[in-house]
Amino acid sequence: MHEQAFTLTIKPAEASQLEVLEHEFSPDTLSKPHYKRYEVQQQGEGAYLIAWHDHTPVGHFLLRWSGPRDERVMKYVDVTKTAYLEAGATRVAYRRKGVATALIREAERVARAKGCTQIGLSVGSTDNPEAKRLYEHLGYVDWGRGEFLISWEYIDTHGNQGTESEVVTYLHKRL
Repeated sequence: MHEQAFTLTIKPAEASQLEVLEHEFSPDTLSKPHYKRYEVQQQGEGAYLIAWHDHTPVGHFLLRWSGPRDERVMKYVDVTKTAYLEAGATRVAYRRKGVATALIREAERVARAKGCTQIGLSVGSTDNPEAKRLYEHLGYVDWGRGEFLISWEYIDTHGNQGTESEVVTYLHKRL
């Protein structure tokens, strides 16, 4: 028996999809991260790319035109010509099927078309070795200036505000 070909469609998020994205990817938070990422797209500061298999969202990446916002990285990176990938995720059942690779390649294509000469991202230094291997396989290299801490705030399903942190390293690639 032949397996059906796995097809993906990658396109920028639409307002009508935001509740589905929240439900599928962020059911444990009231922070509405997908609305915030869509807002970046609406303000013309990036593209919120969504990977779809049939009518199911299976992955996403936010592509910013202005490079990373972290001051430690901004000291060394020309953010005027550097796109930045953040908030990437692939649903567990769809991992190792090329979803993240397809999203990253589309992000690189879109960034190049926008006039960016390089692209970067931050990845967990110790807790995300599979993602780091993927990025390196796709040609991303360590920036050589060490690890740093990033933090973000969230609101859980009970309305409690919290902060999460992660030690990351910055990887980049010429486009």
